[in-house]
Amino acid sequence: MPTLKPLTLAHVTHEAVEQIGGIGTVLQGLLTSSVYQAAVGRSILIGPTATHIAVDPESRLGEGGQVLYSSIDNIDRAGLAGRLRPIEWAFNAALVYGKREFRSIDGAMTGTAEVILIDCFNVNHDRLNFFKARLFETFGLDCMKFQSTWDFEEYVRLAEPAYYALQAILRPEDMPCVLFSHEFMGMPAALQAIMDGQKNFRTVFHAHECSTARRIVENHPGHDTMFYNVLDLAMARGQYVEDVFGSMDSVMRHALVSRTHLCDGIIAVGDRTRDEIKFLGPKFKDHPVDVVYNGLPSMKVTLESKVKSRNMLADYAQSLLGYRPDLLMTHVTRPVISKGLWRDMKVCHHLDSLLEKDKRKGVLFILTSGGGVRRSQDIAHMDERYGWPRHHQHGYPDLSGPEGDINAMIEPFNAEHKNVQVVLVNQFGWSRSLIGNRLPVDMDFADLRRATDIEFGMAVYEPFGISPLEPLGSGAVCVISNVCGCYWFVQHVTKDKGTANVLVADFTQLTAPESIKQILAMDQTQRDAIERRVAADVATELYGRLPWNDAQRRKLIDSGQKLVARMGWDQVCEESLIPMLNRIVQNPIANGAKH
Repeated sequence: MPTLKPLTLAHVTHEAVEQIGGIGTVLQGLLTSSVYQAAVGRSILIGPTATHIAVDPESRLGEGGQVLYSSIDNIDRAGLAGRLRPIEWAFNAALVYGKREFRSIDGAMTGTAEVILIDCFNVNHDRLNFFKARLFETFGLDCMKFQSTWDFEEYVRLAEPAYYALQAILRPEDMPCVLFSHEFMGMPAALQAIMDGQKNFRTVFHAHECSTARRIVENHPGHDTMFYNVLDLAMARGQYVEDVFGSMDSVMRHALVSRTHLCDGIIAVGDRTRDEIKFLGPKFKDHPVDVVYNGLPSMKVTLESKVKSRNMLADYAQSLLGYRPDLLMTHVTRPVISKGLWRDMKVCHHLDSLLEKDKRKGVLFILTSGGGVRRSQDIAHMDERYGWPRHHQHGYPDLSGPEGDINAMIEPFNAEHKNVQVVLVNQFGWSRSLIGNRLPVDMDFADLRRATDIEFGMAVYEPFGISPLEPLGSGAVCVISNVCGCYWFVQHVTKDKGTANVLVADFTQLTAPESIKQILAMDQTQRDAIERRVAADVATELYGRLPWNDAQRRKLIDSGQKLVARMGWDQVCEESLIPMLNRIVQNPIANGAKH
């Protein structure tokens, strides 16, 4: 859908400079998409910074960044001092402005964004308190409840300087500017734009998750099995989250996301995230929530390249385990409860007996880290001393934080099973310098993704989940749960026919109808029973889909490549994002009537 004129987009995010997680991956995908670039004239990333820390001034915008203005460093290559310094003086906030280059994962495409960083640690408290009073009077947002939480306070402090800095660098022909709140962090800036910038601004809440739903799912022993059954029953009765789960007035993130109906548009990265947003309250009932899936990175894979990578990973596994596995499994993830790593063990428990029957063996590599990047010398020392990563010891540089809990699941599993062994690789990256000298010399992260036969991603909460589908084009069978947003993307592109490349585990299926009260009372024992039953079914179906020869591998590679070609960022932008942005630019919601 063509635009009337190039769009101007401002993205408020904590990943304006450093790619930390999913939002940074999304921005990378968008900014390097040719469809996005054709429709968007200016992209501006806005986020917090700490200018008092001594760094090379040229590095403030990260790799590929160019600083054009920085009052703290006496840089003004763009002649912006006359427009930006009054804002700094008014709010007692230092500003950094420049540009940053992005490169797609495969390196084929580049993109550029402007960046505004704001140091709002030492702010003008008189102005800040007046702004907080306006937020309360206009939207009922009581900042006093949350101002001791820096996640909240920092982005309230950032809101006004961000708004006026945008006004300073944008031209009349750039307006209206669409201000994206990526997650709850950008909502104070969006509320500021709603109050004062209705003519020149449109606002979008980009729900990479629904914080309220994540909190409930992760903290309840029934996890997704409980939550999505309750959600569906409650919504059918016209009930909302606080009707079922009680008041959430004291929950900071809920206070912000529950006001996102004030924005001109809401983007949900998955169908279940859309449902979660609608579940927040009756004011969302008639508010459009557009599902805009995340794009998937594509990587050209041939049978020859897959076989080469498989041999590398099998060589590495043999050096660790003493046997050469027939089945290669991976799970690349973050070490958090929402990823449902214990479900991998339950499926592998059943795979173990299936492999034993056919005299085959397998390995599951769980690649995750809760302790950052370990130094090469530490990796070499742990390998030499006790055979890391096959074996682990508690304490840094080895097991740190949640890694210990994961290892506590793996050790008894390995002791009780012969044909499947699980290896925890608690490190970021995949190369000899990071993993150790047992790894084949030329092996890298792309080889790991190409090599795998199975990628697990049976999360209890996963708004989208790019990582579980990354090996899709490599002929892997991707095993995901039905609450993952990426499952619905697969259904969308296959017109609900599914594909042999993706196996869906439904842990929300109950054995018999139950009331909301009964489901809310679900404990871990009940959930475990459901998971064991589903895991057995998944293992049986999975084993039947696995490729055991090159002809079967080639078939899965071909189907995976065709699927990924329809799931890229260009397709997402053309089909969903750009039409949605055109709609709200031309027909904004009258927020003044909703205050």
